[in-house]
Amino acid sequence: MSVLVSIVIPVYNAAPFLDECLQSVEKQTYPDWEAVIINDGSTDHSEEIVKRYAAAEPRFTLYTQENKGLGFTRNRGIALSKGKYVFFLDSDDTIPEKAIKSLVEAAEMHEADYAVGKTLRISGERDYLTKRQVDFHLYKEKGVSSIRETPEMLQDSIACNKLWKKEFLTEHQLYFTEGKYYEDLHMTMRGALLAGKIAVTPEVVYHWRVRENEDKPSITQQQMRLQNTRDRLSQLQLNREWLLETQADPKAAAEHDLKSLLDVLGLHVLKYALVAPEEREVWLKEVTDFIAGIPGETARRLPYREKRFYDLLMKRADEDLLLFSRMYTGTETEPIVSQKGQNFILKGTAGEYEVTRDLKPEIMVREVRESRGWILKGQLTVPKASGEFKGSFYAEGRKTGVIPLGLPPLRAAESEAVYPFESQEFELNINLRAFETCDPGIYDLYFRLEGDKAQHRPGRVRISTRIKPKYPAETKNLYGILYKTKHGNLSLRITKNTIKTKIKNTIKKIIGRS
Repeated sequence: MSVLVSIVIPVYNAAPFLDECLQSVEKQTYPDWEAVIINDGSTDHSEEIVKRYAAAEPRFTLYTQENKGLGFTRNRGIALSKGKYVFFLDSDDTIPEKAIKSLVEAAEMHEADYAVGKTLRISGERDYLTKRQVDFHLYKEKGVSSIRETPEMLQDSIACNKLWKKEFLTEHQLYFTEGKYYEDLHMTMRGALLAGKIAVTPEVVYHWRVRENEDKPSITQQQMRLQNTRDRLSQLQLNREWLLETQADPKAAAEHDLKSLLDVLGLHVLKYALVAPEEREVWLKEVTDFIAGIPGETARRLPYREKRFYDLLMKRADEDLLLFSRMYTGTETEPIVSQKGQNFILKGTAGEYEVTRDLKPEIMVREVRESRGWILKGQLTVPKASGEFKGSFYAEGRKTGVIPLGLPPLRAAESEAVYPFESQEFELNINLRAFETCDPGIYDLYFRLEGDKAQHRPGRVRISTRIKPKYPAETKNLYGILYKTKHGNLSLRITKNTIKTKIKNTIKKIIGRS
């Protein structure tokens, strides 16, 4: 017997995205759901869109209120919900067809306080798992766990990829902070610590939209206002105090300290250049004071980039911090990084910084043609390149060796660009015969600048979501498929072209044409 799931959807001026959001709910393979949709004072035609869906589908229910903010609206959704479980869906996002089904099955099987799965970021160019879930290897297998067993789950503070047992939320008064940004940080942290069982599904259960122009400086500047950063710091500090008061597991407290550093350094300090000049002094003091309150040994666990920002903050190297932030956000109006052959140098106030390792190439394929293999066309970005460089594309076998693919002719950007060789168009011809002396298997595609491999990090070749996910090709001896991976990268599957394979592929072609 199925149980009722309440899908809480706050709506505020989301008209361009609402149809896609509500359609994704209608398409759920799990049938026993209600959608609690709360119009939070929208001034566009969002309410009319919801009314249309509610008139056609009785499982949609619309509530309307004056604008109260996301935290208040989600809390009201919990109170209005009738289901055994509550799922939060933002009105500009969507959920895969089997999302609710896979979460309910996991939660019911393990009698868990909540179930959780993967989150996929959706953009016009590529779809990718959230960085924190990838970096900490979260949700790879079915099962059940707890924070005591898997403290790294604290790194995932998203409320929307989780199916919460309503009784668990109300019993522990797990509600969202109202009137502030990052309203879910305290709720999800407490929920994770208080949960006796957390069920895990390896499925993607949430599609988190990357809004168009989201990363433009004008948008990010709004996010980097002093009050915005204060809201993050206050929520993280509230968490630290709660962990101390409840005498939480030291491993959990240490994991949350690491999360706090990653959040503040990677999401705020990195964008310091976008803080309003009149707020920078106060902003820096409050951020530095917060970070100084976290034990120094936690910083030893930081990745390379965040450790650099941590050191600059602790040394109060404010001018160099600003330079690094401009480099990362691409907000410089004149070159601040110099290219020396294959290496890149940032000149600071106290000396030079080797930043080659900071500047990983980015490759996006936007067109594929089949021709005795494949011709790939797209854009190669070598950050801060002001002159010509040497490098190469290559295919790296997961169980075999490396196949060099060379560097095709490049067409540089206009000379008015700050770094004229940074963004270039390429056309790469991959001949399937290049793999004839190699073992069959899967090969991943990369680009790397020549030089010390410790400094010159390879960039994975990515493929635009706008083009087909698979491209077959064959020779007398080999059969290959160029395909998009789950993470939006480009890989090759090479097999021997046996008689059995030829017959199988011929049948596929005939079926495809019919």
